Amino acid sequence: MLDAIYIGQSGMAAYSKGLNVISNNVANLNTAGFKVGTPLFTDELFRNATGAVPGSEGNTSNGAGVSVDTQHINFAAGQTRTTGNPLTAALDGNGFFVLDRDGQMLYTRAGQFEYNADGQLVDTTTKAPVLVSNDSGSSTSFNLSDFRVYPPKVTTTVSLSGTLASTGTATFSLPAVTLVDSDGGTQTITAKFTRNSTDATKWSVEVDDASGKALKTGDLRFNADGTPQDGYNSMTVTLSPAKAPSFDVKIDFGAANGFAGVTSLPSQTTSSVQLLKQDGIQLGSLTGTSFDDHGRITLTYSNGQTKTPATLMLARIDEQQQLTPIGSGLFTAQTSTQPQFAPAQTAGLGRVVGGEIEQSNVDLTQQFSDLIIIQRGYQASSQTTSVANEMIQTLLQMGQHP
Repeated sequence: MLDAIYIGQSGMAAYSKGLNVISNNVANLNTAGFKVGTPLFTDELFRNATGAVPGSEGNTSNGAGVSVDTQHINFAAGQTRTTGNPLTAALDGNGFFVLDRDGQMLYTRAGQFEYNADGQLVDTTTKAPVLVSNDSGSSTSFNLSDFRVYPPKVTTTVSLSGTLASTGTATFSLPAVTLVDSDGGTQTITAKFTRNSTDATKWSVEVDDASGKALKTGDLRFNADGTPQDGYNSMTVTLSPAKAPSFDVKIDFGAANGFAGVTSLPSQTTSSVQLLKQDGIQLGSLTGTSFDDHGRITLTYSNGQTKTPATLMLARIDEQQQLTPIGSGLFTAQTSTQPQFAPAQTAGLGRVVGGEIEQSNVDLTQQFSDLIIIQRGYQASSQTTSVANEMIQTLLQMGQHP
């Protein structure tokens, strides 16, 4: 009967621990990246020295109650929700985000990030830097300070496209084209095309600055099929801004013998020439930062340009039960665990979903079902202990009154 009391107490202790697990799960219903704990109950056995049958050899096994493993974690993915914050990220598939807290690697499914006062990308809860890989492939943290401005690029080439009429109107004026000078400022030029009065395949081109001053005059000639003639399909002009160094710009009318640039087809009676592209880039300021599905940190600027200077580093951990929860949806790995670090969508890792967050994987219905089962187990263990105690009390009373 004493054994019955011990068995009942083991059940009460085990079910009490299981109840703590369920309570913790329910309390973290809305914790991003939380992984539900599952109490695993197992029976306890011991062997005594007596034979299974009186007079026989061998040991007999006796039940000694129940124990519980409260460290088992269900790593199934939780549902995701849109946050409206571009610095949040969820994982669709395998993997963990990696944080570097003073040399200790932390792993999480809750991609809640921000830039601290120094411009470093960190986890919002622990303030630990987020592990990324840079252009050279090295694992490091990411600092935004060096990328707040997109440097200007001076215009070196202007490419035109369109057509110049072989008959009809003999002149055409190109609308103003904006160029970027070496200081990031803008300069404008215009161009006037004039057809030769005796030879429709020959045109003169005058390029003017914003004040109407002629910068250069050149020749543009076409082959019989209307394509630009080699040696007469480009010209170079020099601009001298008042507050910036002078710079040269090549005006490209298209590849010789090709139809991709400016043409002059014999049947064309209307001229229409326009800017195809120019390689100058104005000074830009940072306007936004986000993550693409490969985990690349994408920076956008006011000049329409983008940069992807780093990529979120993910960890693949095959033995996930070797992870230890430390709160806030964070885990540490045992020393024997060897995580594999790689970008998203490589090495069996999932994709990154920017602007979303993974919620906890707690199933409230399942938790309340488990709660009822554990409660009944606790009640049964308690009742077993009470009955065994009553029987002992009865025996003691019988012994006192022969």
